[in-house]
Amino acid sequence: MKIPWLHALQPFSRILFTVLLIISCFFVFFMGGLLLAMPIFGVSLTEIMALLTDYANPKAISLLKYFQIIQEVGIFIVPPLLAAFLFVWKPFHFLKLQDPSRWQIWVLTTVIMGASIPVINQLIVLNEAMRLPEWLAGMEQWMLETEEQAWELTEAFLNIKTLGGFLLNLLMIAILPAIGEELLFRGLLQRLFHDWLGNIHVAIILAGLLFGAMHLQFYGFLPRTVLGILFGYLFFWSGSLWIPIFAHFLNNAVAVTVSFLQKQGMIGTSLEEFGSTHDLVLMLSSIVVTVLVLYIFWVSTHTRQKPHTL
Repeated sequence: MKIPWLHALQPFSRILFTVLLIISCFFVFFMGGLLLAMPIFGVSLTEIMALLTDYANPKAISLLKYFQIIQEVGIFIVPPLLAAFLFVWKPFHFLKLQDPSRWQIWVLTTVIMGASIPVINQLIVLNEAMRLPEWLAGMEQWMLETEEQAWELTEAFLNIKTLGGFLLNLLMIAILPAIGEELLFRGLLQRLFHDWLGNIHVAIILAGLLFGAMHLQFYGFLPRTVLGILFGYLFFWSGSLWIPIFAHFLNNAVAVTVSFLQKQGMIGTSLEEFGSTHDLVLMLSSIVVTVLVLYIFWVSTHTRQKPHTL
C-alpha cells in the first residue's frame, strides 16, 4: 500500500502544515468563488465589493450566502480531509468517521443539547455583560461594532419566509458548519494537539478555545468555547466524529428553525428569548440534567474507547 506523502511529519509539523493548508485553500476557494460569482449573479467585481456590505439588498444576501457556503467548504471541509489523506493511509479512520456509534449515544446527545440550552443562553448573557478596562475603551468599541455587524448579517440570513429559504439556511448554517467545523477542530486539530502534547484534556480545551475565537464574535466567545469543549468531550468519549457533528447540527438547526417559525407566526418566542430563563430552579435543573446525562454518556462509552492509531 502506498505510504501517504506526509506520513513522517511530526505532530507539531502537521499542525503548521494544516495552518498553511487552510490559508491556501481559503485563497483558492475565495478567488475561484469570486470568479464564478460574476457570471452566476451577473455582476462585475466592483459591484460584488459594493454588494457585500448592503444587507438590505436581497441580491446581496444571496451573494453573501453563496460566499458563506464557499467559505465553509474551502476552509473547514476540504483542508482537514486533504490533510488526513496526506498524513495517513486510513484518513477516515484517522478522523474517526468510520464508526457512527450506537443509537443510545445519539439519543443521549440529543438530551444533552436540549438540556444545556438555558445554560448556554446564560453564558451568552454573562459574556455580553463583560467589559474591558477603561484603557481598552477603543478596542471595546471596535468589538461592539464588529459584533453589531455580525448580528446584522445573521439577522439578514435568518430573515426568510419560504420553505426553500429555510432549507438553504439549514444547509448553510447547520449542516455544512457542523460537518466542516467538527472535521477541522475536533477531527483534525484536537487529534493533532493530543498527539503533540500527550494530554487529551489540554487538547480539547485548546481546540475549544480556537473554535470560540474563530467566529470573531467577541461577545459570543465564552458560550462558543464551552460548546467547543463539550463537543470535544463528546468526540473523545464516543470515539466517533459523527456525535459532535450531530450535536453541532442540533445547536445550529434549533436557531434556524426557531427563527423561521417565529417569522411564520407559528410561535411567539424570538430567537433571543428561546431557552432563556430567569427562574433559578429551571437554571439549576438545566445544569443538573446536563451534568447527569453527560455522566450517563461517559459511563455508556468509556468502556468502548480504543487508543487511536494511524
